[in-house]
Amino acid sequence: MLSFILRRLAIAIPTILIIIIVSFLLMHAAPGGPFSADRKLPPEVLANLEAKYDLDKPLPVQIYNYVKRIVVDFDFGPSFKYKNQTVNDLIASGFPVTLTYGFWSFVVATIIGVGLGVIAALRHNTWLDYLATGTAILGSVLPNFVMAPLLVLLFTVYLQWLPGGGWEGGQWQYIIMPVIALATSYLASIARITRSSMLEVLNSNFIRTARAKGLPARTVILRHALKPAMLPVLTSLGLSFVGMVTGSVVIDQYFSTGGIGQHFVNAALNRDYSVIMGVTILVGTMTILFNLLVEILYAWIDPRIRY
Repeated sequence: MLSFILRRLAIAIPTILIIIIVSFLLMHAAPGGPFSADRKLPPEVLANLEAKYDLDKPLPVQIYNYVKRIVVDFDFGPSFKYKNQTVNDLIASGFPVTLTYGFWSFVVATIIGVGLGVIAALRHNTWLDYLATGTAILGSVLPNFVMAPLLVLLFTVYLQWLPGGGWEGGQWQYIIMPVIALATSYLASIARITRSSMLEVLNSNFIRTARAKGLPARTVILRHALKPAMLPVLTSLGLSFVGMVTGSVVIDQYFSTGGIGQHFVNAALNRDYSVIMGVTILVGTMTILFNLLVEILYAWIDPRIRY
């Protein structure tokens, strides 16, 4: 198992390095620059600004210095637009917000999605199956940019139960609507994958053998069917968690939570290279690490994968 993890780490580290270099090249290949959106600057002032942020050096030198600063000091550099703030400061202020409601969205989507999928498979072609499948389809046709205004309209405008935006230190009433809006679309895909995987496992020969031996239905489901049925679900869960934590741009913008998605949008509009690079590297690294975690869980559930 240890050698399996080390082999995956040997692949993950160069991949992260490639992501950093490719992102840097793409960022600098885009037309314009971080100071071109402002009023036209005198050449002397523009040259001083480029020298301050090392933009006057050759591109290979910039890449080397940037990668070295990240590897040695874990420093993404200063922001081009936010004075006296670094990219690390912006990520440190926004990422805990996004991580909080992203984590709870993942918990809600996983519990309800897996539960609906298992119920639909166990009660195949009954009204429970149709209800669970219909709920999953409803969640998939209501993405978060549609669900968010509907939630505000219902719970804030009509019922006046919850605030329409803000964060206030992560109080529960400010978390409920972002969690619902973010979890619904992922919940639908998790439920569909769980249902199809569970149906395939329940029709397997080893499940028929377990039932023929007279094992209780609870034991057959929990000890023999659920574990292999979770293999394809794990792939979806790993990507879903990264998506909920880092892909919540709509939630941050609509509910004004102050998360990392809001910083990413502002940085894209302001051409703030360093902030865009920092968030992109964070998203890429999290994606690779959670894929690594999913592969380790795969190997734990099914030892054949180690070979």
